[in-house]
Amino acid sequence: MYFCYKYICAMTDIKKVSLLSAETLYLQIYNLKEKLGKLESEYWQLTSNVETWYFWFNISFFFIPLFILYKFIERERIFEISFYGYSVHMISSKVNGALEANNLVVHPHDLTSLFPSGMTVTAVILPVAYMLLYQYCTKKNKNFYGYALLLTIFIAYGFDYVFVLSDYLRLNKGMNLTYLLLLNFLVASLAYWLTYLFRWIKMQTK
Repeated sequence: MYFCYKYICAMTDIKKVSLLSAETLYLQIYNLKEKLGKLESEYWQLTSNVETWYFWFNISFFFIPLFILYKFIERERIFEISFYGYSVHMISSKVNGALEANNLVVHPHDLTSLFPSGMTVTAVILPVAYMLLYQYCTKKNKNFYGYALLLTIFIAYGFDYVFVLSDYLRLNKGMNLTYLLLLNFLVASLAYWLTYLFRWIKMQTK
């Protein structure tokens, strides 16, 4: 019984230490996030404020694609096409977040430090481009994967290449344009499968 008592006491002490360690780590993480937020705000003020061309570049690439989408999206299929675009946005945002967290991809000049990094790309440019492609391929009965691959190549070796040259995008730790190409194609395909799934479910309810 004595040994059992000592064992229980030892385990209790370990749990207390673990809880204290966990709380200490949580406070350290919290404080680091606070400092990071302030540093990101200061960095944005120095490099991407309204007096820089990066700011107006972000503004242009935020509103121009949305205007194009407004002009050319099919009103009769707006919910289906928008669902596909929303799926592209959500998936690409998660992928970008993972890449950013590991410093594989960095967007050093965002629209604002308050929004997630790379929002102009993940929330506007990619979704709009793939939405219009989805609309065209499904309307004309074209091979979506073939056209999506062509568009993805154009984005990777066109837009992303220019972004890298202009320091709007930085690739680290072996990340390159080809990997971005593959990831974007996977995002477009996953969003397509998800949209097809919900279209199939809708057909089953009729």
